[in-house]
Amino acid sequence: MASGIDGLSVSHTKAGRLQRACLDLLREHEADGALPTSIRFLFYELTDRDVIPKAYIGPDGKERRRTPGQDISDAVNVLREAALVPWAWIVDETRTVSSWRYAASVYQYVEETLPLARIDLWDGEPPPLILCESRSLAGVLRDIASDYLCPIAATNGQVGGFLHTEVAPLIADTPGRRVLYLGDLDLSGGHIEANTRKVLEAYAPLDWTRVAITEAQVVEHGFKAKAKVDRRYKDGRGHRAVETEALGQVEIMRLLTAALDERVYEPRASVRQREERQRVAVRERLA
Repeated sequence: MASGIDGLSVSHTKAGRLQRACLDLLREHEADGALPTSIRFLFYELTDRDVIPKAYIGPDGKERRRTPGQDISDAVNVLREAALVPWAWIVDETRTVSSWRYAASVYQYVEETLPLARIDLWDGEPPPLILCESRSLAGVLRDIASDYLCPIAATNGQVGGFLHTEVAPLIADTPGRRVLYLGDLDLSGGHIEANTRKVLEAYAPLDWTRVAITEAQVVEHGFKAKAKVDRRYKDGRGHRAVETEALGQVEIMRLLTAALDERVYEPRASVRQREERQRVAVRERLA
């Protein structure tokens, strides 16, 4: 592959243009405070800018097996390998690593863990549960969920066992648990949300709010719904579809933050100040 002096493919090639477009977009995310992000968000944003199509169409009119998303993934990998963007800027929700904290002594463990200590933002009430239809969406919202001490999970489509074994224990015995949901506005997305809500409400009544994407948001932003074929149906018709990611990562983060700020018992800034005062007091006692 021909390369420029910056470690990228030469600028007039397809690969070079896409690498530079990804680099510019990632720097925008950095400026907007919208990191980490995901390949899925980059894909939607680059298609909106007509940098890349939603699919590659061959001479026969059929979609090619190679997808624009794969090209974006390759372009971002070049940027990472060239040390132009940090590896941590992109999340991968499909893989996890489990590790455990330890120290040479209990005293050292407590001392090192002290900066992680948090205090309640919700006046003793369970914090809202954030549910996302897609894993990539949950991945980029995880930092916000952590900041507000909210559990977050992705259904990754329509699911049963995971809801019963992992999510239901969070809402059982807590009637009225607040749920903030983010999912696509299409036939399949509606079924996924309905199934998720039905399974969980069998355990306890829920205070359910769809944060994104909503009909009002589609109208507000002037989105045009695309036709999406649902292979479960034989009619061959395209069903109306608007993906959550069409809003853009910055707007989705804003919507979720606003929804949490409306519900939180005490402003985060106030709680953070009390946390730091208590940390100082504990450090003095440990000393």
